[in-house]
Amino acid sequence: MSPSRFSMTAPLKRVLVAHAGDCFRSPAWLAANWQPYGFRFEPHYDAACAESDRFIGILREFGAKVDILEANLCTGIDSLYVHDPVVTCGPGFLLGRMGKAARRPETEAMETMLNQLSMGCQSIADDNALLEGGDVVWLRPELVAVGIGFRTNHAGADALAAFCGDTVDEVIRVPLPWDQGPSDVLHLMSLVSPLSEDCLLVHSRLMPVFFRQRLEREGFRLLEVPIEEYDTLGSNVLALDQETCLIERSNTRTVRMLADEGFNVLTYEGRNISLAGSGGPTCLTRPLVRG
Repeated sequence: MSPSRFSMTAPLKRVLVAHAGDCFRSPAWLAANWQPYGFRFEPHYDAACAESDRFIGILREFGAKVDILEANLCTGIDSLYVHDPVVTCGPGFLLGRMGKAARRPETEAMETMLNQLSMGCQSIADDNALLEGGDVVWLRPELVAVGIGFRTNHAGADALAAFCGDTVDEVIRVPLPWDQGPSDVLHLMSLVSPLSEDCLLVHSRLMPVFFRQRLEREGFRLLEVPIEEYDTLGSNVLALDQETCLIERSNTRTVRMLADEGFNVLTYEGRNISLAGSGGPTCLTRPLVRG
């Protein structure tokens, strides 16, 4: 029997999200904390709550079962981005070790949530390891790329490889650039978003040459995000299945390009839940079941 494997583009069946109202707590708390957490600008609390409601509604309308992170498990503003504290793999769920110090309590909270959902998870034993979900890209179920930078290190990639075992054939380690420095959010998923089993949305300017060439050799169709929409998270797209994807609606050129390429493109308003904190639809979701 072949080992269990995970795909980032198989139909989304069950997904975990957090609600902005729980993560942002109150207008006063948000006003005092958005800068320490490194947000680009202060989100509007009520608008963020409304955006969360609509975002969750889109996922439910698609047909996914949506689990909401409990309010008492939202440890800070960044808890909104549930993708990063845990990695979904063929063998199950591997808890990350966060590279951003303010986010480290999220891992324990995620463990509690997964246990409540009866979804077992495993911790990383190596205290030197760093691993965030945004740096893990399943190019194919048997081929995973891991970004090595400020948020994830080689020890973290080692831990992921050990956890996956023979459910993956190769872990490609991709060195990430300095770019805006350690306080910025640059994950590997800032540069590549799987759209289907043979198509990727990419931002090549910040990619190592060897990785871009490897993607070409693997036979992927590479779609370049319009340069002017990279900063508005145009490269951060959530595949809901092989034909359908979700993107923040201000990225109109990317939306048009994806539609021209044959994808069914759904959009959401994310000024306060996405653009403020540099977290697109993949960051806002932790897929639990695909297939």
